[in-house]
Amino acid sequence: LEPGGLPSAAADAHFVPCVINLASVLVDLGGHEQRAEQLYRVALAAEPEHADAAYNLALLLHDRKTEEAVEEAATMYRVAAEAEPERWDAWANLAAALKELRREPLGALHAYERAILVLESAEQAGGGEGGGEGSYLSKLYYGYGTLLADLSPEACGALAAQPQNLLLGTAEGGM
Repeated sequence: LEPGGLPSAAADAHFVPCVINLASVLVDLGGHEQRAEQLYRVALAAEPEHADAAYNLALLLHDRKTEEAVEEAATMYRVAAEAEPERWDAWANLAAALKELRREPLGALHAYERAILVLESAEQAGGGEGGGEGSYLSKLYYGYGTLLADLSPEACGALAAQPQNLLLGTAEGGM
């Protein structure tokens, strides 16, 4: 299967999940990342907003650590996060990719915020007995804090002025 070369079975509701599962098995086996990438792209050609295909492709790309690959990974993480807004891992990895690119610090902050809020909400819904989410939360807060610390004064001002801040607010008296 090649991107754009979908068989007639592409209309089958099981086609995309099967292609994604095959790609994931190839990744797990090791040494087949290029073929897995092709398969994720085939799945995305059939369903451009498929969260799992976008997320898994992003993971492969992000591991390459080249600027071009990290840029595409950020795009794919964004697709996954927008397709499934409650997917904290997509928001967290989007934040990490944007932080790594050093081009969209406010976008990275917002992605960290979303990841933190979604994960905290899931942890609270589970009675605080998550599957190790607390360690992820600490990593997310650390990434968020280091990014805040690196902001220029202008970017801090722009961040504080944005009404859609999820974690930051202003105290009484404008502080």
